[in-house]
Amino acid sequence: MSSWAERVHRRAADFSSVVTSCGHPGSSAPTYPYRMEKVKFGVPLDEVCKNDNIPGPLLVLILKLNKESPNRRDVFRAPGHQGAMKKLIHFLQSGRLVNVDNYSVYTIASVLKKFLRKIPNGIFGRSGENELFAIIELSNEAEQNERLHKLFTSLPKYTQHLLVLLFGTFRVIASNAAHAGTGMTSEALGVSVAPSFFQSCVSDGKTARMEDVLKFKVATKIMKHIIDKFATHDLFGRENYEYYARVTGRILKVQDEWICSFQYPPPPRGKLAQQKYALQHSLEAEKTWLQCQCERWGLRP
Repeated sequence: MSSWAERVHRRAADFSSVVTSCGHPGSSAPTYPYRMEKVKFGVPLDEVCKNDNIPGPLLVLILKLNKESPNRRDVFRAPGHQGAMKKLIHFLQSGRLVNVDNYSVYTIASVLKKFLRKIPNGIFGRSGENELFAIIELSNEAEQNERLHKLFTSLPKYTQHLLVLLFGTFRVIASNAAHAGTGMTSEALGVSVAPSFFQSCVSDGKTARMEDVLKFKVATKIMKHIIDKFATHDLFGRENYEYYARVTGRILKVQDEWICSFQYPPPPRGKLAQQKYALQHSLEAEKTWLQCQCERWGLRP
């Protein structure tokens, strides 16, 4: 397993209190010494996120997308491999250990979209969807963002965390679209993922009704607005942005305020060791400042 995958699994364990490990493809009679949390499809979100925690396996998938998808073309638009999707879904639902390195970002994105699409009444809930359709019609942008903030922070904590991770990932993909030539702008992402978030705009029949088509256009507009305003307005609340920074390790700027997460080990004992620690600490701080300035001026560190 790559060092990144190892870090991600440890991070998932830290935030979801699970023990994760990976099987080794090609080995005979693989053993599974641990079981992960099951990621159930088609059940209410509170049955998936026990104790207000996103299941470790689901968190690992989102973190892989957050890291790798900004530089890949058509992620969330291009379909994943059907056979790999079925296998991954089976592993998630049965609590089998998953090696995320064995699955492409396209397969993972497709599985994630399917998971969201199968949440009863959608991730926002019926009333939340109706509120979003009303909010997007407002002419005052400040009022729009204020009501979005109120709506998001009124949702259960696990829903808030899942949403901030998803939209934070969408924001990274969209902001990198022009530079990397991925084609996944905020509008393209909105078109690709809106049906997974808004169940009220999906037709039950084989032929889409005009009403469904119009709702889909509005849902796409809502998704684009949230992605575009993710880091320019306080839509999700400080606590959720800090959660996003802590889990992903990313730095973001919300309303002219940098949000990041630093976790330094305690200073070592001994004068020489303390001097080395102070030097390293200073270099890390300088590196972080440079990253912030790159973000500020639209440069790549």
